[in-house]
Amino acid sequence: MTKKHRELAAALTLAAQRTATDAVMVHGAIADKLGLHVTDLRCLNLLRLDGPATAGELAQRTGLTTGAITRMIDRLLKAGYVRREHDELDRRRVIVTAVPERIDEIAPHYEVLAREFGKVMNDYSDEQMEVLLDVFQRLHETSARVTALLRDRTS
Repeated sequence: MTKKHRELAAALTLAAQRTATDAVMVHGAIADKLGLHVTDLRCLNLLRLDGPATAGELAQRTGLTTGAITRMIDRLLKAGYVRREHDELDRRRVIVTAVPERIDEIAPHYEVLAREFGKVMNDYSDEQMEVLLDVFQRLHETSARVTALLRDRTS
């Protein structure tokens, strides 16, 4: 590995850390505007992206305890963002589903971010965007793997 490669890797690591913090701050500001906890907002995004889930599945995806997930689902249910439905194949199983109309109400809060993100992306070629997409996908997979490792540690 060259000196330049090490320097770039270090700079990218710092940039990723800054971006992660920026994302927390943006989502926190939007959650505040909606009267939600930032974790609630992120959970809604998981339901939007991955579809309906049980409380146990949400606990696993978020790393929260089942008690914390139950309280979060109760808050989201009370606010009308989710509904609980019994699984048609196993009536004992309860599935949490995002309410599409309420999810649609969240979208306007992200319009400025989407517009500004789009401006940045317009500066890149299709090939560069493919590389960026690959990086983001690989970082997502890495984050999921590292999160699981961290949660599995007993110390």
